Amino acid sequence: MAMVVENVRGRIDGLTGRQRLIATRVGLVVAAFLIWVIADNTFSQGIPLGIIILGLVFGSFYALTAIGLVLIYRANRVVNFAQAELGGAAAVLAIQLVLQFNLNYFLSIITGVVAAAVIGGLVYLFIIRRFKNAPRLIVAVATIGIAQILAGASIVVSVLFGQQPAGRTFAAPFHVDFRIFPVLFHSDHLVAMILVPVVMIALAVFFRFTDFGIAIRAAAENGDRANLLGIPIHILYIAVWAIAGVLSALAVMLRVSVLGFSSFTGVTGGGNSLLLRTLAAAVIARMENIPRAVIAALGLGVFEVSATWVTSNTNISDALLVLVILIALLLQRGFFQRAAETGIQTWRAIKEVRPVPAEMRRLPEVRYGLIAIRVAIVAFLLTLPLWTGPAQQELVSLTFIYAIVAISLVILTGWAGHISLGQWALVGFGAAGTAILYGRHHWDFFASLIFGILLSSAVALIIGLPALRIRGPFLAVTTLAFAVTASTYLLVQHYFPWFIEDNLTRPRLLGRLPLESEWQMYYFVLGGLALALGAAMNLRRSRTGRAMIAVRDNGLAAESVSINTTRINLTAFLIAGALAGLAGGLYAIHQRGVQSGAFDAEISIQLFSMVVIGGLGSLPGAILGAAYIRGAQYFLPGGWKLIASGVGILILLMFLPEGLGGLVYDIRDGILRRIAKRRKLVVPSLLADVRVEREQSEVDLSGVLSLNGSAPAARKPKIGAKG
Repeated sequence: MAMVVENVRGRIDGLTGRQRLIATRVGLVVAAFLIWVIADNTFSQGIPLGIIILGLVFGSFYALTAIGLVLIYRANRVVNFAQAELGGAAAVLAIQLVLQFNLNYFLSIITGVVAAAVIGGLVYLFIIRRFKNAPRLIVAVATIGIAQILAGASIVVSVLFGQQPAGRTFAAPFHVDFRIFPVLFHSDHLVAMILVPVVMIALAVFFRFTDFGIAIRAAAENGDRANLLGIPIHILYIAVWAIAGVLSALAVMLRVSVLGFSSFTGVTGGGNSLLLRTLAAAVIARMENIPRAVIAALGLGVFEVSATWVTSNTNISDALLVLVILIALLLQRGFFQRAAETGIQTWRAIKEVRPVPAEMRRLPEVRYGLIAIRVAIVAFLLTLPLWTGPAQQELVSLTFIYAIVAISLVILTGWAGHISLGQWALVGFGAAGTAILYGRHHWDFFASLIFGILLSSAVALIIGLPALRIRGPFLAVTTLAFAVTASTYLLVQHYFPWFIEDNLTRPRLLGRLPLESEWQMYYFVLGGLALALGAAMNLRRSRTGRAMIAVRDNGLAAESVSINTTRINLTAFLIAGALAGLAGGLYAIHQRGVQSGAFDAEISIQLFSMVVIGGLGSLPGAILGAAYIRGAQYFLPGGWKLIASGVGILILLMFLPEGLGGLVYDIRDGILRRIAKRRKLVVPSLLADVRVEREQSEVDLSGVLSLNGSAPAARKPKIGAKG
């Protein structure tokens, strides 16, 4: 056997590059055929040819989106979390032109393609280009904001056109039916079967044989070198984003024509399911190889449809995609580690919140001013139920729960440096663990809450294990997969009825303190927020908190001073999971049960938006971010709340990277500067510019005096002393 393997390996080594490529593709086709034959004979109902073809149709939609994702990654070295949404608004416009104005089907597709190209180019020109010198991780966060804006725009466009007229559908204008057991294919399937291969062939010809396409490939290989050779790389990047928008719009329009307009919410309203499959294909292709991404996308489509056919479970593919993505990332960890080392996962230096300078802490106006602010905040929170109604009290209580989750993300993302797009799923596990023991098994509430916290911590630890080898945007892909799986499968009562309790009675704490009224629940949740905030503040002041910051900024340097980076990373996940579990227990009681569908992956992305808007390094900023997002959800209708969230992310990343929390502390420092100036104090951390100006003026004065033959010695002001 060994001799046969060596003989085959020797023959492969003797082939040319093109012959190896052909041999690899033939091998893939043969392997796919053998897998189908084995599966068809293994399962009782088999896997008929019609299921395979239907899977290829669905996989072609994923392939279009995956090509755009890979193109953008190769051009800008950023994981584009907005790829599934990039052409959504344009596709909805094209669909509504058919439904509302009875426009020709193919003309509407052309209109949507043109609109998507314009939107993609504008996104790069006005947003992505502004981040050209920013770390790629920050750009990835910006694409999350772009995704929310485009998703909201898709919903707004749909609402503006009104309801779908009766009798009109977005379908091909000709009628074709043919059956390949057990699937009945229609003209829309045929359009997808023809159009998608044509688009892929056209792209291959464009990139291989046209000057513009070759220039795009050159810029993707080495943008700096292409720029030095006189290639207008920004024009090429605009073209790349325009192509990505077109591919996204085509995927949406073809999917809607095949599955119907009811699939709109799964494509653009949240897009997480489609984005997950796209990311899986792109990760398998190392984010660089377009043919491999296409093959992976087609394979995922066949796998999804086959799994649904065999198990009669439409969500089983979501559950298994987590394993597919995780295995693909771990098997290719060498590549992704090199990507991290080249700066893709580096953080912009997060502005740490500076304490009040020691020189000013004992000043009466500073000391009493801080006391007055704290007393005012406490008085406002304690008296809020006295002048608000139950509806407002319920809203604020839920905002406090969101704020606890935001605090956990400050620890995990802001201090430890791990992007998590699955934090709300951890809240779901904490809520389910608390609710099932308290509501169904009649445990004491606090014992049930502790169990929920431990369960959420354990799940967070499992999620954190890949973080030992996968970081940055690539870890975000894994956590997003976990969030989608939890929302569609793990936290659904239909699949796990023994784990989900949807009917709870609020407890009577210690046998005396009821929580039935909303004002009583308000104070209980406020106590939980205070506990979480105090724990986070103590963690930041501890050695563990300082070690998290060190590992985030430079893991290799931290290891050189004997910091156990593995323990620190896992500790961050454990603590963040515990706080998410606390929020989950409070959420279960607040909502009087755990409802299936309450832990959608979209909420996890909104929670991440809270932290970015509030400030990644600021605990008060996390609370402000939670208030901003919850306020937008409460006061703004439909898609406008997504637009408000996405705009908030982009504005703050562009103009105020420290977030709302950083703005608050900038205002505080401005007031302290005025106090120091009035008292004629020189405080290096606040008034370095004043000291520089003084020294510069003294140098200028000494220069003038030296012309007259005398130069006095420069006098340096004493730090902290009066001028």
